[in-house]
Amino acid sequence: MIISASRRTDIPAFHMEWMMNRLRAGYCLVRNPMVANVVYRIDLDPKNVDAIVFVTKNPAPVIPHLKEIASMGHLALFQVTITPYGRDIEPEVPFKADVADAFKTISERIGADRMIWRYDPIILNDRMGVEYHRRKFELLCRELEGYTHRCTFSFLEMYGKLHNRPELRSVTFAEMDAMAEMMVPIAERYGMKLSYCCAKHDLSRFGIEPRGCIDRQMMRTLDIPFEEMDTPLRVGCRCVKNIDIGSYDTCLHNCIYCYANGRSREQRRMKDYDPEGEMLYGTLSPEDTVVPLKGRDVPKLEEYFEYTQYGNVPSLRR
Repeated sequence: MIISASRRTDIPAFHMEWMMNRLRAGYCLVRNPMVANVVYRIDLDPKNVDAIVFVTKNPAPVIPHLKEIASMGHLALFQVTITPYGRDIEPEVPFKADVADAFKTISERIGADRMIWRYDPIILNDRMGVEYHRRKFELLCRELEGYTHRCTFSFLEMYGKLHNRPELRSVTFAEMDAMAEMMVPIAERYGMKLSYCCAKHDLSRFGIEPRGCIDRQMMRTLDIPFEEMDTPLRVGCRCVKNIDIGSYDTCLHNCIYCYANGRSREQRRMKDYDPEGEMLYGTLSPEDTVVPLKGRDVPKLEEYFEYTQYGNVPSLRR
């Protein structure tokens, strides 16, 4: 079983105390984001967890815990987003130089093959064109040279709430081609392979392959057991099966393009955050049904969808 921590929030940046408490306890509870009274009990015993993938814009809070995580028997992998945007786009993300320093520190301890740099999402507008990204991308490649072998990216997707942001717009296929043509030789110069997440446009002629964030190629390279996804998480997703232990509306980076926050900062569930709690936010109620997920017994995604769509959940209590 591969644990994602997390696509829904930034656990390393804001919830690392909770994460360490749950690893020590050997389990956590995660509420189904679509069916409020369904709660999954996720087994975090190292015997049943093949890898933990930390997904973050600020990995620094993990550094003091790396030794303990390894001593438990957990294999930690990192996907760290470092983009060229300022506070107008990513208001609460730490200074990028500090994030890069933390990236390098972790890489020195666990190895570059367990570190992925995310240059994601790529935003293009009147102020930030291809030439802007050329300068910034090469600067970041130079900074991270030798500390990772892979950079993955995607282009901004204009979903619902983003359409009222004048600084954000869709990226054309011609612009995608121009970005790919620019990025490939720069990445190669600094020893990095580019991959494209949730590909909507074929960039293979530039030597860029579509790969999942948590992909089979990396798992094979690191000799990590994995299972194929029964159904992709989203269109174009190539990830292998993984269990996300995060919760939406609990990240405080406040990036204007974020899909995981649907509430204002004041309404976020951080007010319910308890680092000692079984859940990242909130508590169990008598109406909740707890579904245990353990190791190879994790149900197929079709079953998740059945829970989500029809509430057809087995009557299991912890």
